[in-house]
Amino acid sequence: MFESVKDILEHYTEYEVREDSSLMGDLRLSSFDLAAIVAEFEDRFSITVDDRDIVNLVTVQDVIDYLEKKTR
Repeated sequence: MFESVKDILEHYTEYEVREDSSLMGDLRLSSFDLAAIVAEFEDRFSITVDDRDIVNLVTVQDVIDYLEKKTR
């Protein structure tokens, strides 16, 4: 799962993507970036991400955990 998430995130940041990276802090993603990234996650994994869940996606690991839960 990490490699799939990393593959998407690397299109939006020039910084190293690690599991403990903060999306907005370490990777310097904007809220516009996050909206586009969430859309890519939805397409790639055939899921729907609730708007209220997005605020809980702070780190790359949060994203991985969320996607693993949604794709079970």
